[in-house]
Amino acid sequence: MRDKWYGDNRDLVKWGVLLALAERSEAKHILQVPYYRETEWPELELDGERVSLPTAVIRHFRWVPGIVKIEASVPIEVMTEPFSDRGDYQRAVIERIRRRPAAPGIVFLDPDIGLASRRPSLNHVLDREVAELWRELTIGDLLVLYQHQTNRNGRGWIPGKKKQFAQAIGCPLGSVNLARCEKIARDVVLFYAQKAG
Repeated sequence: MRDKWYGDNRDLVKWGVLLALAERSEAKHILQVPYYRETEWPELELDGERVSLPTAVIRHFRWVPGIVKIEASVPIEVMTEPFSDRGDYQRAVIERIRRRPAAPGIVFLDPDIGLASRRPSLNHVLDREVAELWRELTIGDLLVLYQHQTNRNGRGWIPGKKKQFAQAIGCPLGSVNLARCEKIARDVVLFYAQKAG
């Protein structure tokens, strides 16, 4: 997740779903794992002079960690460590899951695109990473994954990604749920599953 995309319609869907799930599941905490990469903002031009975009403006409109200020029934924690090395980041996520202040909770995986395709990049989370994080969760926890549309050719993309998520966490397809709001952002879904005993 990059700051330049924070606060768009997809965030309305993401955070609407997360807060509704927190209420419904009686979660005590939300941990957002944004796979955060900083945005390099272009400079403004004022009468021919180049000026940096003020930090206050970025932090008001496009700053991923700003979500912690939202009025919610549960505390929200955002991993702000930069995502550049998969191994280091995965270890940091696991440590953060283990240190959560309360459970059950929601662990929200929020990469730029979602599950890895045939050509994974830093825009994706890998199946094996999802599987490892699932194993770290405790009974009652929810694992939620942001998934962006994977093709533009008109073919269905949601069933394949739902199946991929179910396989990654080792659960039957029927135990994976889907959340979305096509009228706000039709190119985004969230998959989620609750850890059972």
